[in-house]
Amino acid sequence: MKENKMKIMCKWCKVSILCHIVSEEVSDHHGAYGIDSIKMLKIKIHKHFKGKNYCKGSDRTITTPLDKVNDNKVHYN
Repeated sequence: MKENKMKIMCKWCKVSILCHIVSEEVSDHHGAYGIDSIKMLKIKIHKHFKGKNYCKGSDRTITTPLDKVNDNKVHYN
């Protein structure tokens, strides 16, 4: 974890928004070759606007794998 801040694309308003990494943890996952350990990041998405009101994707905390963050392929629900 070199830097604590990053930008990801909001799926509701289609803008790049600022967020920061809160914590990281190791999670077990059932993969094709048995149980794998994956490093997961908790990312805090800050409040942002869509028009005059707050976007419904704002002010959330999501969990995503570290390899998706390194490849810039973070999608959140």
